[in-house]
Amino acid sequence: MTAYRPFSRNGAPILLGLAALLTACSDEETNYAVPDRICDTSIAPQTLQALLPPGNEFEAAPVSKSATVTCEVRIDSTLHIDIIGYAVVGALDPSEHARGLRLEDPVEEIWGPDIPAVLADDGAVFSLPCGAGDGTDAMLAEIHVYGDHMPEDERRERVTDFTRSYVTGLAEQLDCDARPAAPASQ
Repeated sequence: MTAYRPFSRNGAPILLGLAALLTACSDEETNYAVPDRICDTSIAPQTLQALLPPGNEFEAAPVSKSATVTCEVRIDSTLHIDIIGYAVVGALDPSEHARGLRLEDPVEEIWGPDIPAVLADDGAVFSLPCGAGDGTDAMLAEIHVYGDHMPEDERRERVTDFTRSYVTGLAEQLDCDARPAAPASQ
């Protein structure tokens, strides 16, 4: 004789497991739109999207600090990108500034006349020869990228692409003549 077991006794764990699996899968979707401007700076949305994890809510807001340009990008209230820009008199060497930041595997580059940059797996520092119109003549900016949602072998390229996009937008916002040179074709 076959014993009958009620569905609620044996089926409930299966249904709970299935519900948990479906919930976990839904967290892997991007349910937010990426804008073409963050904190008044134009960017290429695809370069920003490449740095961000899946989620439901996108936020990019200026943060009140003593720095000239600040912006925090959050997905589902979690900080993923932090940008701090300082208007300075006289160009500052980004490599000197980057040493104090402990960036992962930093590499120095020159992106055209007077635009030195330090690129890393978790951020970047660059100097833009243009001030904020307040008597300054340069902008030193640092970008920090947080989280482990990107493939390690793509992080630096994604950070570099976003940084180039951000520098271009910042130069436009500040009405600078300087623009980063296009990356060398590979």
